[in-house]
Amino acid sequence: MKKIIFAAVTLLFSVSMFAQGPQRREFKPEDMATRMADGMKKELSLNDKQYKSVYDLYLKRGEEMKARREKGQQGQQVDREARREEMKKSQEAMNAELKKILTAEQYTKYEEMLKQQQRQRQGGPRGHQGGPGRPGGQGMGAR
Repeated sequence: MKKIIFAAVTLLFSVSMFAQGPQRREFKPEDMATRMADGMKKELSLNDKQYKSVYDLYLKRGEEMKARREKGQQGQQVDREARREEMKKSQEAMNAELKKILTAEQYTKYEEMLKQQQRQRQGGPRGHQGGPGRPGGQGMGAR
């Protein structure tokens, strides 16, 4: 009897989730900063001071990303190439700041993780599952 009730509840839950369609989670810069800083602490053995600096850096970047997203939602579209160039400059600035925060050894490991992430995005060999970037095994903040 318990199995039947469990199956019915599971089925109802599944149907209700499907009926709602895909839901978009709210982007929170604080969550992104925590996830990224936690991942980097784990992968690069950051000390407390480095962790705080990395968190602050990612929080600032997250707030900038949120502002760009909101700007785009207000119909102020930027052409794709300009957006790509802006993101490239943002990443270069971020890397320059990280280079100031991390030791030479940590930064070298960080660069290797970036390369691994790029290979994964391009469908390359799957190896280490902890480079910086996205959740789901493809980022430092992977849960």
